Amino acid sequence: MAELMIISETGMFHSACRFTLSSSVEWRGFQPARSRTPVGRGKVERVDRTPHINHFIRFDVDESVLRRAMNTVTTDYASKNYVLGVVDCVSFTADVARECRLRVPRVNMTPYGFIRVLTWWNDYIEFK
Repeated sequence: MAELMIISETGMFHSACRFTLSSSVEWRGFQPARSRTPVGRGKVERVDRTPHINHFIRFDVDESVLRRAMNTVTTDYASKNYVLGVVDCVSFTADVARECRLRVPRVNMTPYGFIRVLTWWNDYIEFK
């Protein structure tokens, strides 16, 4: 079994995913290519966000499902434009969660709001 952690960050609202696989720990998120730009080219980030975590939720996920979700969503978002509230860091983490077969709302919300909904709709191993 592998682990998916979805985080919200302190300071500027942001959401990202940590993928704990048998052979590695990988981070993925989506942000504007130019900082603090609400609409424009987007980029998939791979930076460890641990120092910035405010809240998180962790799920056990079958490793093949988790690896496929990470690769599918990363590839899909590599060519997307960033549009705050439509195609942003929360939609990225929501798409990862969907690919991992979690129950996810259709509407986009804040990073912490998204985590809270995941606690109500899914079984998880830790929420903080």
